[in-house]
Amino acid sequence: MGRLLVQISDCHLPAEAGGLFRGTDPQRRLQAVVADIRMRFPDVDCLLLTGDLTHHGGADAYHRLLETVEGLAPDCYWLPGNHDRCEVMRDVATGPLQQKCIDLVRWRLLMLDSTAQPDGRGGGSLAQSELNWLEASLAAAGERPVLIALHHNPVAVGSAWQDEIMLGNAADFWRIVDAYPQVRGVIFGHVHQAHALQRGEVSLFSAPSTAVQFQAHQAEFALEPDPQLARPGYRLYRLQDDGRLKSRVIRVDELTVADPGQR
Repeated sequence: MGRLLVQISDCHLPAEAGGLFRGTDPQRRLQAVVADIRMRFPDVDCLLLTGDLTHHGGADAYHRLLETVEGLAPDCYWLPGNHDRCEVMRDVATGPLQQKCIDLVRWRLLMLDSTAQPDGRGGGSLAQSELNWLEASLAAAGERPVLIALHHNPVAVGSAWQDEIMLGNAADFWRIVDAYPQVRGVIFGHVHQAHALQRGEVSLFSAPSTAVQFQAHQAEFALEPDPQLARPGYRLYRLQDDGRLKSRVIRVDELTVADPGQR
């Protein structure tokens, strides 16, 4: 039957409750996403939070995030984005939240930190220690299929300004991944768009932001003008026992949250 995973990404929660991000209330939009997941997918096995969880927020912002998603899935893991504060995440994290290698019955999930060597514009890289860990974890995975999660896109997505701030050492990442055919999927955030791409035998997926969406295939930054595509969203993954990976995007109406204070 497999395992059902949910990816929530790019929440950009402000330092203080009620703050705005690009003219929207990201807390309210996150609540709408979480409410939709609770209503439609009560059987979620695992929740993945893939970066830019806050917008340079402090501990309060991370606590608000965790309170909002509490109980959404039996297991929850997060990784940082370029707007996150890694040291605060480490201080706030409890239990397995920051676990990096997770075995989900027949699958192995690897969580990578791509925030090393920031370029000052939003780009980031995998530290050499992270690359070494990735290679060792893949070597130890045996024949089980592997899903890799990170924040920065390791492939171009066709938006000139975003492709300039993708994973800085993508070539090193793929040099390792290409040597291990058991890698079936790579998922990322960062781009505030929903993409389903293919690189050889590896499927790549990005999740929409729970805050605001960026217009795809643009030379310069622009917010998504299409009202339907501009809605907050999340991505579902079904990790099947036979090694196949299925995914789809769900978008929600933020007005589904009747009480802005609800979890």
